Amino acid sequence: MQKVEAGVNIFGRIKHLVTRAAFSSSKVDIVAINDPFIDLNYMVYIFQYDSTHGKFHGTIKAENGKLVNNGNPITISREQDPSRIKWEKAGAEYVVESTGVFTTIEKAGAYWQRGAKRVITSAPSADAPMFVMSVNREKYDHSLKIVSNASCTTKCLVPLAKVICDSIGIVEGLMTIVHASTATQKTVDGASGKL
Repeated sequence: MQKVEAGVNIFGRIKHLVTRAAFSSSKVDIVAINDPFIDLNYMVYIFQYDSTHGKFHGTIKAENGKLVNNGNPITISREQDPSRIKWEKAGAEYVVESTGVFTTIEKAGAYWQRGAKRVITSAPSADAPMFVMSVNREKYDHSLKIVSNASCTTKCLVPLAKVICDSIGIVEGLMTIVHASTATQKTVDGASGKL
């Protein structure tokens, strides 16, 4: 079976995990990473030493402007506009959209301008179909060009709610989720620069 060649836009926490999973998979090759906010040497560092998931068990280094994983070079770019990222040049047909900005079908169309054929967002979308593993994955249709893999909160809550609903039913409910602080969320409530 031929491997799927994929790219990642923004190399943050979720994308580290996607990339690590791809590196250990026989089905996916990460061939391109775009992140306008961090340089290549810092990419190597944060990937190699993940504060939650531990040290990467493999070799990762910067070499000739590329991120090299176990001898496999990955094209790096630093564009903010997805229509300027050269996915086709790197061979990336699938893109993991992780900015949280280009999640609608219209905005994700910018990825298609440069060679991507499919886009998977790691955030909810206003108009793209949303899929959660163990909940509705079987409804995925290969004709879809952009899909949402839901929010981190949804991915944690919905599988549990589905098990409860399927086994004993839910008439009404209230669930509280404790979420770790994020790069844009203060650990103590206060004014946010996002507003």
